[in-house]
Amino acid sequence: MVPVIILSDGYLANGAEPWKVPTIDELPEIPVHFETNPEGFLPYRRDPVTLSRPWAVPGTPGLEHRIGGIEKQDVTGNIDYEPLNHEHMVRLRAAKVEAVADDIPPVVPEGDQSGDLLIIAWGSTHGPITAALNAQREKGRSIGHVHLRHLNPLPRDLGDVIKRFKKVLVPEMNMGQLLMILRAKYLVDAQGYNKIQGKPFKTSEIENKIEQMLGLAPFTSQEDDFDEQAGE
Repeated sequence: MVPVIILSDGYLANGAEPWKVPTIDELPEIPVHFETNPEGFLPYRRDPVTLSRPWAVPGTPGLEHRIGGIEKQDVTGNIDYEPLNHEHMVRLRAAKVEAVADDIPPVVPEGDQSGDLLIIAWGSTHGPITAALNAQREKGRSIGHVHLRHLNPLPRDLGDVIKRFKKVLVPEMNMGQLLMILRAKYLVDAQGYNKIQGKPFKTSEIENKIEQMLGLAPFTSQEDDFDEQAGE
């Protein structure tokens, strides 16, 4: 009972990559249990672990209840405009979303598990970052890469992984939305690398930024970086 938004971009849809399509039997089941016993039924009684409410098919005799977007009273589901109840329900829903993190697998960086630089990213930047990571590690650089699949909530152990690296780089094909979240949540001096040109990152662009972050190349403005790449 949590809305899910999938963030994507054109380069994931238009790109080409080997992909094993699973069979139906390989997909995990998502069982749904519907309440059938009207005795003691409360539509807003919550599971103590997940904070989810019981499922009941609308119109089931004895299990009728109000549905819709108007604020409800906790446990009973009755309409309730009381300010303290509204705050309680908002906090409860936020806690339910945060509890999803209990089902997110532990973070295991690609490349080094600790070291000089951690790259954190998401979406279609995975390809050029992976290529740049492998090339730079072959040169002896200590670098890890975390490619997030869950953005809200973030993995519970992400903060611990960040602490194992001296610097953090966040390449994004936007104005740096993930960067702002990471800096605010973990108080880390992460550095953004943003490209908003309708074109993907080049591996050479990521490699150049890595070398700048590690002090192996002079720092230049981001515009100069892209101008230099365009002139290659």
